[in-house]
Amino acid sequence: MRCQSMRGEGFSTGDAARLCSVNPDTVLKWIKKGRLAATRTAGGHYRIKEHDLAAFIPLQAISDVLGVEPLATDHRPLRCWEYLNRPGAVRDECRKCVVYQIRAAWCFRVATSLGCEIGQKQSFCATSCEDCTYYRRASGQATNVLVITSDNELVEDLGGGDDTLVLRFARNAYEASAMIGTFHAAFVVVDQDVIANNQPDLPDCLIADPRLPGVRIILGVSKGRGARIKAPLENGVVISAIEKPFGRDRIAEVVDRFPVEPVPVADNPLATI
Repeated sequence: MRCQSMRGEGFSTGDAARLCSVNPDTVLKWIKKGRLAATRTAGGHYRIKEHDLAAFIPLQAISDVLGVEPLATDHRPLRCWEYLNRPGAVRDECRKCVVYQIRAAWCFRVATSLGCEIGQKQSFCATSCEDCTYYRRASGQATNVLVITSDNELVEDLGGGDDTLVLRFARNAYEASAMIGTFHAAFVVVDQDVIANNQPDLPDCLIADPRLPGVRIILGVSKGRGARIKAPLENGVVISAIEKPFGRDRIAEVVDRFPVEPVPVADNPLATI
């Protein structure tokens, strides 16, 4: 979908608001907080380039729970600093990285081609490839998903995972924090009932946890309670919501919104990791 005002200058804040199913004031907040890149015209109006908005839309996708159809995207494969950061923002660690500076496609190829070790002289991220959620996706490994819920029936329905998803479960924020130390999750599904049980800041705490770079938060909501989660969806902390009961297929749908270009095993210098 292309708005008519896209001719040359870029999307207006009104165009972006319609595409993201939010109001223009919300888009202005994203821009002013540095989360969505934009330029200003001679008249002082913001304009957003197509590639910046295309990368941002998946992270602001509004769930079917709110009665809005998911937005179509080009599913452009994300590079490591895009996958491991929130939209429109790049961590200092990534800015110092050679991979980001030269805009390389695959971080691990750059490191090995230069004969460097991961983390050497802060030229690359300090995370090992085995623990990196981006590398797991690129090398064809299953995506780690942490599910925080006290709903025993939901845990039984989801099971332990399959070839595309590895699921682990925690009943509360305390168990989740302990598990994050050894289980590097790319996505965390948070049961809304856990948040309602005196843990309202749980999604924000997960986003801020340095052990979970680029983590995406999905809310599991009970039927008829979707209207209560519009604000966290709009502010970007939560990327989507899925209605209970749900299976692994619904989680996989959200995960697939963030594609990573796969590396053939024969061409992968770290294939033995």
